[in-house]
Amino acid sequence: MVRSDFAMKCSKCQSDNPAANKFCGNCGTKLPEGCPQCGAENPDGNKFCGQCGTPLNAGSVKAPAMETVTSDAPPAAPEQEAERRHLTVMFCDLAGSTALSEQLDPEDLKDVIGVFQELCAREIKTYGGYIARYMGDGILVYFGYPTAHEDDPERSVRAGLNIVTGVTGLEPRPGLELQVRVGIATGSVVAGDIIGEGASEEHAVLGVTPNLAARLQSLAPPNGLVISDATQRLCAGFFEFEDLGRRELKGIAEAQQAWRVTGESVAATRFEAASGQRLTPLVGRSEEIALLRNRWRQSVAGEGQIVVMSGEAGVGKSRIIEGFRQDLRADDHGYIYLACSPFHANSSLHPVVSCLERVLGYDNDDDAETRAAKLDNFIDDLGLNPEQITPFLGPLLFEPVDPRHAAPEGSPEELKRSVFEALLTMLLAQTERRPLLMIAEDIHWIDPSTEEFLGILIDRARALRLFLLMATRPDYRLPWSGQPHLTTLALNRLGRTDSADMIAKVTGGKTLPAEVMDQIISKTDGVPLFVEELTKTVIESGLVIEEGDGFKLDGPLPALAIPESLQDSLMARLDRLSPVKEVAQMAAVIGRSFDEELLAAIASMPADELRDALATLVDVELIYQRSLPPAARYEFKHAMVQEVAYESLLKSTRQRFHKEVAGALEKEFPAKAAAEPEIMGHHFTEAGIAGLAIPYWREAAARALKSWASAEAVNYLAKGLEVLDTVEASAERAADEVAMLIDLVSGLRILDRYDEALKNLDRAQKVAEAHEQIEELSLIHYYRGNIYFPMGNIEGCLEQHQRARELAHQANSPEKEARALSGLGDAYYLRGQMITANKMFDECVSIIRENELANIEAVNLSMRGHTALYMDRIKEGLNDCLVAAERAENSGNRRAEMVARGSCAGKLLFDSHDHAGAKEQCERALGLARQLGARRFEPINQVILAKVALLEGDRARAVEIAEEAVQTCRETGFNFAGPMALGALAVVTDKPQIRDAALDEGREALKQDCVSHNYLWFYRDALDAAAEAGNWEQLEKFAKAAEDYTRDEPLPWMDRIILAARERAPK
Repeated sequence: MVRSDFAMKCSKCQSDNPAANKFCGNCGTKLPEGCPQCGAENPDGNKFCGQCGTPLNAGSVKAPAMETVTSDAPPAAPEQEAERRHLTVMFCDLAGSTALSEQLDPEDLKDVIGVFQELCAREIKTYGGYIARYMGDGILVYFGYPTAHEDDPERSVRAGLNIVTGVTGLEPRPGLELQVRVGIATGSVVAGDIIGEGASEEHAVLGVTPNLAARLQSLAPPNGLVISDATQRLCAGFFEFEDLGRRELKGIAEAQQAWRVTGESVAATRFEAASGQRLTPLVGRSEEIALLRNRWRQSVAGEGQIVVMSGEAGVGKSRIIEGFRQDLRADDHGYIYLACSPFHANSSLHPVVSCLERVLGYDNDDDAETRAAKLDNFIDDLGLNPEQITPFLGPLLFEPVDPRHAAPEGSPEELKRSVFEALLTMLLAQTERRPLLMIAEDIHWIDPSTEEFLGILIDRARALRLFLLMATRPDYRLPWSGQPHLTTLALNRLGRTDSADMIAKVTGGKTLPAEVMDQIISKTDGVPLFVEELTKTVIESGLVIEEGDGFKLDGPLPALAIPESLQDSLMARLDRLSPVKEVAQMAAVIGRSFDEELLAAIASMPADELRDALATLVDVELIYQRSLPPAARYEFKHAMVQEVAYESLLKSTRQRFHKEVAGALEKEFPAKAAAEPEIMGHHFTEAGIAGLAIPYWREAAARALKSWASAEAVNYLAKGLEVLDTVEASAERAADEVAMLIDLVSGLRILDRYDEALKNLDRAQKVAEAHEQIEELSLIHYYRGNIYFPMGNIEGCLEQHQRARELAHQANSPEKEARALSGLGDAYYLRGQMITANKMFDECVSIIRENELANIEAVNLSMRGHTALYMDRIKEGLNDCLVAAERAENSGNRRAEMVARGSCAGKLLFDSHDHAGAKEQCERALGLARQLGARRFEPINQVILAKVALLEGDRARAVEIAEEAVQTCRETGFNFAGPMALGALAVVTDKPQIRDAALDEGREALKQDCVSHNYLWFYRDALDAAAEAGNWEQLEKFAKAAEDYTRDEPLPWMDRIILAARERAPK
């Protein structure tokens, strides 16, 4: 081992040589490489030190005239801060240089290498490469840095082929033939000022790509060019290749696919369109617009229409929408626009909320009262009652300060349905006034709740004056297919004539040279975005200059390649926009849309300079300005524009900007930070500050769970847990992990994702047991019991709730014990063991009252009263139910009130022959169920109301109510109340055919797993129906079925009913 400032010893003659020498001064033999960083000797041909990875030959003699050879850049490479780039790296190495050093005098060898370098530099300059370093007989070249081109991989291969061809024609000395090896690789690197000022004369590049290019060069045969798999994909169609298979390469962990370039292809390549989407000049879309116009006319006539327009990124979906809107300017119609966002794919109803905020004219400084007033006024203008809508929509838009605007209590699913109904009511009111055009763009980024809402809207749209036009990419799985009023519209590419028309629109009517037009049209293959971008690139590159009414070439016409992706062309445009590029990059960290105020808070530049930079970005159409100062808001023209700018930043720079954004939001825009915890979680996550990210993810999830957005809550918690995995083990981390996993399970349970829920409970249990978190273990077993029940594991359900109770005792947690008892009560209730269930609920209520756990009293008190019914303790049970209803009403817990009045008190009043009281309670409960969107509870109340109607002498009304109950059960799930509703229909109808069909269907339905009240109430009504029909054989079968169901725990209520039915039979 030697350091770079020590002498090098010649392996042939053993003479000492200065470290800078490449050849022995005594005999001319090539000297081994010495690493300038660690001093290690490296074999001939190494481009990087095998000991430390430092590039070798850093001290080699440069060719000053060839330092920068980009064809369209200034002679000196600019100073640039390090950034991430998509780069193509070339290594050229003179083959057989060791033999040459033995054949030639060192000075003659120097001249030969100079001729070789001159040839290489000339070809590299032609194709816009940048010579980063001369390395003795080799050259390191970048394509795509410091200035990017839209076709850098192709340029590198063309230069390489020309170098190979040129070298074979060189004869620097009579009889001396030279050979070259070229290796090229493409990939992501970190490029720029990496080491620091004065540390290196070249722009350093770090990453696997340079090393891969060097190793591929060693694979190349003499006068051969070998490229990486990524480079080959980007150049496919331009060249012919020989597949060299996957090769193990020194210093590369995985085997790499290699390709040898054998020459140019006969036909020109056609690149596939890559990700990206921008508004482009509208041409060639008359047929599509005509179809949309036709569907619009149908919608105006009252036949609602849905069109889903799909197409690859860049094919012109947004521009068609804009053209169609312009076509409707003369039509009287309403307009709603929903914009889905990749940053809000898990933000519940984000497109809807954003739309409402725009429609309502909300300002950033509006307080809750102002926002509520604007919402109320809007609802009132639609002719609707704000009291029926604002409580459901208000919490989405502001933090309610007036109890009238607070969201009612209820399960997440019930509240979600109520919100959907409120939104649909508003839409319906608008369609009654005039036809409504509704646009939903980028639905491939749609959040689960908005997708569900649109599904409901689509189901109901057929009879509305509504035209819903949605735009998506082809890979989005459409969940609404098969609807007769839904049309799918797949967009095709443009023809030659339309492409030429688009080019003319981009150039402002100025004509391009015919050969430039031909290349643009042939290379873009009819993709509107590529036509536009490549045309702009040609104009901005200086390839053509304005002359009169058109452009002319300013030199030879090089090959124009279609960018593989929008990233390449936009990176080239960003490079030409320095220094405003940094502004675009900072804005990209904030998101697709950004406020000037927030950007100013993180940008280290005067306000005037920032505004000028933003104006420049607007002028070059990288961003749009959506509002005026002082509250100026901007938006990247497309998500891909923002992504390219963002991805170009170093991870460390991104982290710094994310930290600054999060800090600015907390300090200067606290209301926004509080309103969007998921955005704060995102910024702190990307900033690498787990301790601040996790609380925001938990808050976002808590809000989502509270407002029924379970899918979003699950996603937030998953992100939070990913962050938590980066935190070192500790008791605090364990506590966070268990709490987040339990919340995650709560959301998964609602989404019926039981296997995932159980897996996460197992993880939570393992952590909780390791840290002796007894109270949390009780909750884990409680949730597992709740999940086991719908999976049909009743014994497991009971076992888990029993274990939850034991742990609650151990932890001395009355609340957890009460929950466990509640779970046990539900399990026994669903099992039909009402006496045991009543005991569980009684113990639960006692603990609740002893420990003042009022928030969970009402529902358990009402269930104690309900189960008392089946023990024939009607007076006692009725008192419980009415007290529970009153307390739930006073506390605003509408769901608990609904259960107490209808499911519980109504039944008890009916059985005590207080039919008027039963009717009152069930009507109130039915109203609450509809207000909450809790449709599955509607039939429970309708069963009693149908029987009361029959007793009041209105059989027709009774049948109507019962049939409605059955239909609702079919729509919401038959196992909750279906057989019960069928039993009621059998009792109230006077048509034997309907009665028998209802009894037959109910009996079959009970063979499935149904909630216990179905068995008890169906058998009760079946006995009555059989007795009324005089079918005594059938009556006895139902009596025995009822006895069998209650055999393990006989119920006085059921025994009394069976006895009374049998006594009606003739002796």
